[in-house]
Amino acid sequence: MDDTLNNLEATILRFLEAHQGREFSIRCKDLVEKINGEYRFTPFEISGRKIRATIKHLIESRGEWIGSGSKGYFMIQTDEELLTVCKYYHGYAMSMLHVEAKLKKTSLPALLGQLSMEFSQSP
Repeated sequence: MDDTLNNLEATILRFLEAHQGREFSIRCKDLVEKINGEYRFTPFEISGRKIRATIKHLIESRGEWIGSGSKGYFMIQTDEELLTVCKYYHGYAMSMLHVEAKLKKTSLPALLGQLSMEFSQSP
């Protein structure tokens, strides 16, 4: 696996270095403005969607401790922040699963049972 960061990943991490801990969160809108002010590797502006996707990649593929919440993004510093971020993601995931269950006209426990079977039948 290639361990080098691309330019956008490195830029995001550099900006987030100044946002250590939840109380120093930066809103996505502000992060977009800062990155577009400095990120001039392309003639196109970087969208909030691209930044969110890149942060997701940094967390999932590189193991970066980037937290998010109602006040924005930050670098996780404490076990309490980690638990709070995980609780936030868990709540969001459960909310989305509830929507999926409603759309499928099934119960959440039935949907979770289906998902459990899908995961147990991994290739």
